[in-house]
Amino acid sequence: MKVRVVGDRLLVEMFRLVGVSGATPEPSEDAAKVIDRCLGEPDVGVVLVGSSYASRMGTAFRRYLQRRKLPMVLRIPDRQDREGCADEIRDHLQKTLGIKL
Repeated sequence: MKVRVVGDRLLVEMFRLVGVSGATPEPSEDAAKVIDRCLGEPDVGVVLVGSSYASRMGTAFRRYLQRRKLPMVLRIPDRQDREGCADEIRDHLQKTLGIKL
């Protein structure tokens, strides 16, 4: 099972250092299309999305968080993160995995 990351160039490059590939949507490109492309890859199990991209998507990002099947989509902090999303990640993992972290 592979991981993909969607976010700004710095976030994608940091993950690339540890062998995780990803994409940085151009301003004219819809981040949802990039996420959907990642979800369509048969060997992908987790798609990590930078919080600034998730915030720009607004309520459209919620449909990804509400998925109950793999691949799992998670919002992760990036350098423009203003909200902080560590609690959201923990809650989502607890619900998805059925264990308390």
